[in-house]
Amino acid sequence: MMNRGLWLALLVALSAPMRAYADEDTKPAPPLSNPAALQQATHMARFTALVAKAERERRAGRLAEAATAYAEAFEIEQDPLVAGRLGVLLVEFGNPTEAADLLLDAIERATDAPAAEREKFLKAYDTARAQVCRVEVTVSEAHASISLDGVVKQSDGITGFTMFIPPGEHELRAKLKGFEDGVTSFTASKGGTLRVELTLLPVRPFVPIEPPLRLKRLRPELAVTLEEPPNDEPAREPIVGGVVGEEQKKSTRGSVSAGPVVVFGVASWQPAIGAFVAGGLRVNEYVSLGLEARAAWLVSGVQGRPISAMTAGGLVSACGHWRWLFGCALGHLGVLNIEGAEGSYLRESYTNLLPGLGARVGATWRLTRSFTMQAGADIVGLTRGLKIVAGKTVLVEQPPVLAGAHFVGGWEF
Repeated sequence: MMNRGLWLALLVALSAPMRAYADEDTKPAPPLSNPAALQQATHMARFTALVAKAERERRAGRLAEAATAYAEAFEIEQDPLVAGRLGVLLVEFGNPTEAADLLLDAIERATDAPAAEREKFLKAYDTARAQVCRVEVTVSEAHASISLDGVVKQSDGITGFTMFIPPGEHELRAKLKGFEDGVTSFTASKGGTLRVELTLLPVRPFVPIEPPLRLKRLRPELAVTLEEPPNDEPAREPIVGGVVGEEQKKSTRGSVSAGPVVVFGVASWQPAIGAFVAGGLRVNEYVSLGLEARAAWLVSGVQGRPISAMTAGGLVSACGHWRWLFGCALGHLGVLNIEGAEGSYLRESYTNLLPGLGARVGATWRLTRSFTMQAGADIVGLTRGLKIVAGKTVLVEQPPVLAGAHFVGGWEF
């Protein structure tokens, strides 16, 4: 009897928790306690996956896919490290305008990034910055919509921000309901910095004024609606054009430059060394006109003989520019002077005055806003060649061609 009672007690004790578990299984699952936290966790998981994908693509050399993944990750979370890595890739793809903004954000906020990576950010930023113009914008009213050349760039309601834009002519416009548009037109230069202020003035309400009662009775056709008379302060027009802190620069700019030059074809294919001085007028971003003078002396004799030679003259140029490259059409007018031991050499088919036409290609590097360095190579075809005869021996029969190269520094104003 005691064994049977003991078994019954154990059976009752075990059945109680089993019923509890069964009851718990039949209860509906509780609702999610914090949907916002779940959504945030989902976004962060997506962000982490995109960053990991971008790193894999970058290590595999698939830079376009890496840039796409970085861009999608940056839309989810504006992480400065991701901004810097995306900016470096955009510089390689030739998009300095977008890259400069991302790299500046990375330089300012990604302070815990490795030193080597921060150095990459700085180097890429310098490359992008040299190709774009930094514009610091101030808006008189908050919540205005800011557009650049008709494309909306800012609508977050802030009154001051910085943007990077390509060089050339641009228009900034601020729009806000109840205000007249604030408009500024300006010329952006490579590597330059501008400060632009957009001022919005309230729209003056139209208030009709009833004409005098006597005027209505006598001449109803003269009843007119008059605008509210102005107060003592004259109405101000919206600010159009110009920038704050400096006068807006014209697109036409002048320049002077000087430096060494080497010329080949002065009675020999040996180099003639001399100097180069030039003045120019930059008509717009793509076209310039120039006038230059150069002189060069042959550093050795002609065919081992005591003959000296030099050239001096002027060149006029019309050049086309694209980014840092340029190409020019040249007109040449100069002299070629040959001197030898008196009585030893006779000159034949030689003229002092040598006109000609030619072409030049080169590159310009802007070191500061006004100081530039330029390197170029040119070739000029002359109207006549040169022949030097000693007795019956022809020492030189030089074709009518001069080739030159220069490396000069210049100042723009």
